[in-house]
Amino acid sequence: MAAWGGAMLLAAALPALAQDEMGVTLERRESFWDTVRRGAELPGVIIGLMSVAAVAFIVEHFISIRRTTMLPADELSRTRTMIEGRRWRECYEQLRGSRTMFAHLMSAGMQHGKHGFDAMHEAVDKTAAAWSSRLFRRVEYLNILGNLGPLMGLLGTVLGMIDAFSQMHASHGAYKTEDLSRGISLALVNTFLGLGLAIVALGFFGVCRNRVDRWTVEAHAAAIDLLEYFRPGAAPAPSQPAGAATPNVAAAPRVARPERTAST
Repeated sequence: MAAWGGAMLLAAALPALAQDEMGVTLERRESFWDTVRRGAELPGVIIGLMSVAAVAFIVEHFISIRRTTMLPADELSRTRTMIEGRRWRECYEQLRGSRTMFAHLMSAGMQHGKHGFDAMHEAVDKTAAAWSSRLFRRVEYLNILGNLGPLMGLLGTVLGMIDAFSQMHASHGAYKTEDLSRGISLALVNTFLGLGLAIVALGFFGVCRNRVDRWTVEAHAAAIDLLEYFRPGAAPAPSQPAGAATPNVAAAPRVARPERTAST
């Protein structure tokens, strides 16, 4: 038992003895994030700020582009009920007070009721195009950040390689590994940061673009569907009592003329 204990003490003491003889002191192993912080200089800081902007755009998109802000089911049902009941002015006033895409499309169409069904249809189409264009422009920022990320990473890589070769030149070829480690670390860390930004930004760019396309198409289709109640000669709505007058453009509300554009 004593022999076993002595062997354990000897095994524990050997590394310390070897360290004393070689004059080497053990240091704490550097973590991955320590390496990132040490290697990321100006290009890395810029990539970090771009990453924060990308996250902000992503969060803002998922907050502002969803069913409740584009095509609420209760608003669609309520609008259909009022149009079928020929309560057009009440419907128009309610739509004007809403900020959803569907409400903007329908109110834009009803503003042109006195100009005929074709004018109403055209107004809905133009308003939908304006909404779609505005939302796609906001999503495009993710595409820009995603494409700039690798370029900023490449800039950091070039700066790191310049630093490494400068150290080689200053030492006239008698360089040590640690002389090059800083420049190489700078190059690789910035490459990593740039690629990370590109992967996240471009991935969410595709997701957000599809969400915008889906909700703008659905809101536009719902508005066009309800607009059919105003087509001259349209069949009476199923929920109308027998003998009720058919909703048509001639009977559409005469509302104020000022145009309304899509707002945020």
